[in-house]
Amino acid sequence: MQKQLNNTSKGSTVKIKCDLVGGEAIFQRTYVCLAACKNRLLEGCRPVIGVDACHLKGPYPGKILTAVGVEGNNGLFQIAYAVAEIKNKDSWIWFLSLLIEDLGITNGLSWAFISDKQKGLIPAIAHVLPTAEHKMCVRHLYNNFRITHLSLTLKHMLWAAARATTIPWWEVEMEKMTWKLGNGWCRDHPIIGLDLIFIQGISVIFC
Repeated sequence: MQKQLNNTSKGSTVKIKCDLVGGEAIFQRTYVCLAACKNRLLEGCRPVIGVDACHLKGPYPGKILTAVGVEGNNGLFQIAYAVAEIKNKDSWIWFLSLLIEDLGITNGLSWAFISDKQKGLIPAIAHVLPTAEHKMCVRHLYNNFRITHLSLTLKHMLWAAARATTIPWWEVEMEKMTWKLGNGWCRDHPIIGLDLIFIQGISVIFC
């Protein structure tokens, strides 16, 4: 597979992990990162990576782990993906370690990751790149928020805070939410608005 891929996309990466069972290699995981996608991120896109996972359906169950980037027009594009037997801390560390190696990331201070609260993902990012920013996706945050706060006004307040492009603007929007919800709720949920990331002067709204 690696040879075939390099014939059409030189510099791409394919990794396959197998378990040995009774002397026989049994497929466990595979990782793919296309050179064109990797180069696109490194040469002209923001230092932001979104990570997520979904279920595989059909006769071969498993999980797909994905990493996406954000282009100049705020569009998303695939950087790398993996097929794994399960999504947990171990599989996320395996995937993220290969991704970081592929991208040549040595200093996490200039990078940010955005995700929901996937099982094992938060400690995995802290393990492989402890200096990187890690923020929660506001769309997933809102799905939890609306369980107890159905008000359309509160929805607009939440998204206004998420879309703020400066810290003073964000603070103004958060004051409005604090007035509506009370100090206690906002204090217990400091993640609100943290999909707005400031990295070396770059503001990013994601998800």
